[in-house]
Amino acid sequence: MTDKAVLTPFDDLLKSDRHDLEPALPQAAPLPVVGIGPLAVCVGEWRLLFAMDAITEIIPLPRITRVPGMQPWLLGIANLRGIVIAVIDLQAFVGDKPASFMAGSRLLLVRSGEWHYGLVVDEIIGMRHFGPEKRQNALVTVASGLQPYITGMFASDQSQWLIFDVDRLLNDPRFLRATSR
Repeated sequence: MTDKAVLTPFDDLLKSDRHDLEPALPQAAPLPVVGIGPLAVCVGEWRLLFAMDAITEIIPLPRITRVPGMQPWLLGIANLRGIVIAVIDLQAFVGDKPASFMAGSRLLLVRSGEWHYGLVVDEIIGMRHFGPEKRQNALVTVASGLQPYITGMFASDQSQWLIFDVDRLLNDPRFLRATSR
């Protein structure tokens, strides 16, 4: 008798799937990117800036399946090419009213380890470029629920653009406890 575990056909599929996801060539060190600004979005009344390296994809709102017993800001789950995504109403999570889904609403896909999240945003504005002279030291009054995720601000065209830190959101214990119990 051997100590080897018996592999099921499902185990073979998982092993094969993991092998397919491995890069064919070694990953080169990332090149420094100069001149690419953050992605500007609207969430409710806020104009937020997301670092492009924090976003894996931007998609239209998919069909969402509700999950009972969750916080109201966890809208449910969606299936994107076989990947389960937790769909988050970012506006509701930070303490404002729930998002009003509009034609321009999108999901910003972000990832933390094995978990995939889709953050609902009202509108994608596009890439924004700000010079260092546009950076503001003092933050405007920001909703208390949004404050922990804001790391800075730029002022441009009579608008204030808040820098949103996705890593802070994904590591927040309140965010990780989506159950309403």
